Amino acid sequence: MSALHVSVHKDIGEYTEKVVGKLSLRTLACVTGGLLTSIAVAAFFYLVLHVEVSYATLPVMAASMPFWLAGFWRPRGMKAEEFLPLWWAHVSSDDRLVYVSSPALIEDQLIEKVGEKPDRRASRRAKRKGAELYEPQRHGYWLDGYREPDKP
Repeated sequence: MSALHVSVHKDIGEYTEKVVGKLSLRTLACVTGGLLTSIAVAAFFYLVLHVEVSYATLPVMAASMPFWLAGFWRPRGMKAEEFLPLWWAHVSSDDRLVYVSSPALIEDQLIEKVGEKPDRRASRRAKRKGAELYEPQRHGYWLDGYREPDKP
């Protein structure tokens, strides 16, 4: 027994109708625009500036390059006109999340005491073995020996 195998596109939404050969209408329009732009720039250099076309190849290619990129360039699987606005929004905006450190959340009276030198009792407690396991909230202290603020 032989099984019947049919190839199916993964996503039917990605399918584009081909107009000429393997070119879609959009790609064909971009190729045509690139060729017409190349001819127009070459004619401008030859007829207006009196420069041989062989010496003006760089401007001719530079003028047609946006059309070729729009037709064939697929960044992240998107068309160029879909990708460029998203890329510009990403580059031009500052989407940073700012986190506030915990000393800024403590009451004003405690913030003044954070930068002060700790008293002798707090220094001895920090040098003791197992000091890294010390939790001020469980022992009724707040910030190295200072009393916990009254709760409302």
